[in-house]
Amino acid sequence: MHEMSYVRNVVDIVTEEAAASGVKRVQAVYLAIGEGRDIVEDYFEGLFRHLARGTVAENAEIVIHRVPYTMRCNRCGTPFHAEYIRREPRVCPCCGSADDCTFLRGMEFSISSIEAAVDDDEEESISPALAETATGL
Repeated sequence: MHEMSYVRNVVDIVTEEAAASGVKRVQAVYLAIGEGRDIVEDYFEGLFRHLARGTVAENAEIVIHRVPYTMRCNRCGTPFHAEYIRREPRVCPCCGSADDCTFLRGMEFSISSIEAAVDDDEEESISPALAETATGL
């Protein structure tokens, strides 16, 4: 269950950013996770609930955006979606070249933003350097 280390890092970053910003409650955490990351979303959300107990993020909603696994053909430059688990050659849909491509996206893991309440009536989004901070978890 490798999700545990990812979730622990997310909870740590979210609570540290919330403390630094003076928020009382984190309402939502938005994540960008590449298709190539073997993350089971239900486990992730359950672990987040467990590890965030007693923190400002205790009742936060987890919103996951899956980033497609994308390649670019080295011959014609066409970007295309590829199945990351498939062991067959990756064939460019434009020129037909096989396995002559470069990886573009699909292994990301980052916090896109955090939605938080500064006081009971106010909401604000905090995410100044989160994309950079959390990338590569």
